[in-house]
Amino acid sequence: MSVNEFLAETREDFNSPTTSTFVSKMANCKHTVGSLEEVSTFI
Repeated sequence: MSVNEFLAETREDFNSPTTSTFVSKMANCKHTVGSLEEVSTFI
């Protein structure tokens, strides 16, 4: 999940929380952050 995708999902959640898919996409976001953390430990 890119930063732009995350921001778009956040904006959608804020504007229309009853129809948002933000919660269902959080697992993908957590995976992305975890991957970035792993890479940063090797730098």
